[in-house]
Amino acid sequence: MLEQHSPGAADRLRLLWQDWKQMVSPKTLGQDLSGAITVACVALPLNLALAVASGLPASVGLISGAIAGVVAGLLGGARLQVTGPEAALVPIVLLLVQRHGIEGMVVATLLCGLLQIMLGLMRVGRLAKLLPAPVVRGFMAGIGLILLNVQLPRLLGLPKSTGSLSSLLTQGGALPVHWGGLALGVLVIVCMVGLPRVQRRVPSVLVGLVVATAIGALLGPELARVGSLPPGLPPPQLPSLEGVDWRALLPDVLSLAILASLGSLMSASAIDQFPGFEKNQTDHDQELMAQGMANLASSLFGGMPVMGAIVRSSVAIQAGARTRAATVLHAILLLGVCLVAGQLVARVPIAALAGILVVVGVRLLDLKGVRALWEKERPQVAVVAVTASVIASVDLLLGLGAGVALSIGLVLMRRPRTEVQTRILRLDGRPYFRSLGAAAAGQDDRPPLQRIRVRGPLDFLSPGVLNTALANHPSPRYLVLDLSAVPYMDATGLQAVLDLRESVVVREGMVVVVARNEVAKMIEQGGFPRNTPSASLVPSYDEALEHIARSHKDTVPTGAHGEPPPVNA
Repeated sequence: MLEQHSPGAADRLRLLWQDWKQMVSPKTLGQDLSGAITVACVALPLNLALAVASGLPASVGLISGAIAGVVAGLLGGARLQVTGPEAALVPIVLLLVQRHGIEGMVVATLLCGLLQIMLGLMRVGRLAKLLPAPVVRGFMAGIGLILLNVQLPRLLGLPKSTGSLSSLLTQGGALPVHWGGLALGVLVIVCMVGLPRVQRRVPSVLVGLVVATAIGALLGPELARVGSLPPGLPPPQLPSLEGVDWRALLPDVLSLAILASLGSLMSASAIDQFPGFEKNQTDHDQELMAQGMANLASSLFGGMPVMGAIVRSSVAIQAGARTRAATVLHAILLLGVCLVAGQLVARVPIAALAGILVVVGVRLLDLKGVRALWEKERPQVAVVAVTASVIASVDLLLGLGAGVALSIGLVLMRRPRTEVQTRILRLDGRPYFRSLGAAAAGQDDRPPLQRIRVRGPLDFLSPGVLNTALANHPSPRYLVLDLSAVPYMDATGLQAVLDLRESVVVREGMVVVVARNEVAKMIEQGGFPRNTPSASLVPSYDEALEHIARSHKDTVPTGAHGEPPPVNA
């Protein structure tokens, strides 16, 4: 068995306990509460609207966001990820409702949750780390474009029947702009952009929303508002499985699980790239299991599918969220406000919420970061542009696929040749020459030390290079795999390293890998141990020789020249 160094159940529980204790810290509770209130105000109308767009009662969106938000907020591997109904899921949820009815949709949500938990247990979530950074940036920009396309008409105070900005541009003609609503939306935008320049500690988003709501009370009934909210929470129960057409439902469930999982993992990866949050690296396997549990919980209350929402997560972070408390409190507020202060929330102007989302959409485009990428590596900007445009205009999965395909194409065009050098050495690193009479004397024909040095990328385009280098010689007692000159390694290269290690260890040999930076990090996360009797990971070739010398001295008596003694066949 290969040692696995990804977090186990005990490690995850310990880390969760530490996070839960931080949730009640006086140092961050105020910021978390500000972020929770702000994102709840944004999530509330979104959840209601997404449910209606999916062919469901509005209350389903509210219940799903509240229940799933608490579960994923407490258990997720991405501490600041907000979970709830998401626009990317609307087409497939609507299709489920049309094909299988609301009860079939609830069953699909349950099965989706179970499948996500299985994928998390199988450690599939870590594959999200292999996605190129420009694709992640393009994913964020694509969601930003979708947001602007949908929210700009709301900012202008146009009725919901007018649809998106792209549809308005194709229709032409005069637009019935509600100037009062537009003014409120602009007011919120000015508060979000201007107040932090004067005083950073002021919750600018919340201030803008409160002021806009107060002024909006003076305007007439034609101003679009959130409106009345459905109260109450149904008792939890397992969805009925009677009359389910499994042959027709299961393919839809598979599509739903892939989309919800991929979207959540991409959102978590995007959050890791937010300035100031680089150290909050996501445990993608845990996040995948938490999303599955959130969908399970949602289905028990008759809810709809949910996923990690980059927009709401961005709103929470920009409004001050620092711990899990923000994501959990936002979900509690969704239900609490509906029960206690539904009338107040009903008066919030839709244009004010649109102003918040327009600012978030522009920030997700990250034009400053794209400009910096243009100056450093222009071909990668094409990856960002293709990913974002396809996501915004066609489909999320197709956009990610197009971005990954273009990234691979750029790698193939610029990829340097992979070279492998192998040498047989003594334990001190000097050349090893076997005496001609060694075989007649019955000495072990295994070389003391073999060094395999790789120059260039170790990826799916260089298959078998390690096994070929090892097969050209008898299996050594000690193998140094020098990857210090490897600039990049993918999952295929990682598996080749693990297979090589297993091949040598089975023959009672020892493997020492020399690797640095991201390659070393990926090898360790992939299950290669730092220091065991059979395998180790070190940062330099000299340290590899020192490590082998210590191990050999402790475990094997030396011969006349410091090499392994003769071994009878």
